[in-house]
Amino acid sequence: MIGCLPVSRLLLINPNTDTDMTQRMAAYAEAQFAGAVAIEAVTARFGARYLTNRVSVTIAGHAVLDALACARGPFDAVLVACFGDPGREALASICPVPVAGMAQASLMRAARLPGRFSIVTGGPEWKPMLVTLVQAMGLSARLASIRILPAAGNVLAQGGAAACRQIVRACNEAVQEDGAARVVLGGAGLAGFAARIAPDVTAPVLCSLHESLQETFNLLQHPGPPQPPRDCMETVGLSPELHRYLASGAAVRACQD
Repeated sequence: MIGCLPVSRLLLINPNTDTDMTQRMAAYAEAQFAGAVAIEAVTARFGARYLTNRVSVTIAGHAVLDALACARGPFDAVLVACFGDPGREALASICPVPVAGMAQASLMRAARLPGRFSIVTGGPEWKPMLVTLVQAMGLSARLASIRILPAAGNVLAQGGAAACRQIVRACNEAVQEDGAARVVLGGAGLAGFAARIAPDVTAPVLCSLHESLQETFNLLQHPGPPQPPRDCMETVGLSPELHRYLASGAAVRACQD
């Protein structure tokens, strides 16, 4: 049964279809949890290799639901490991265990600290989407700025020293020009960069993957009440796994054994 396992199990869903990225995030999570949480990392079965615009994010929302239905459980929590949180709210509505999103969790943690925060990430089309997300979370007054680098996160991840210099510059501009007390480095592609650039930035830099994993760990330690049964849904054209999951109705477990 969910919640009765000797070690909590986390389902980490990568909404991007890049399997190498999934493996890197899983390795990061395993190092951070140091055996306290068992990680099952899965990759979206369809969609964009790396999410960069509204079309890819919309497709990823479907892929995240499909990933839940296909995963082998049970699990004690789910993390949508993408800074745009595609499908998170829909996933939470059908999943009987806590669901966190990389952006939602890391921004909430940043907002609990004094002062305003800035977001630094890659890909021009992300800015309006992140503005909408911050507004929906009720954090607009806590946001100092969103600084966007021209290259997407997966490109920056391969950029070496040159990419680090770009990220450092954007972070320092957010602090010195926008008044940020801290910077959230957003995106699966930028996981691990925060520690590398922290000595060169004049304010704390938060890694969105690290912060969202920590928030998920807190959810595992303090689980909420069980989800009530959900309505059955009749569907056409979905994968057999997602069709069965939505048709089952009862929220008895995170995934099928």
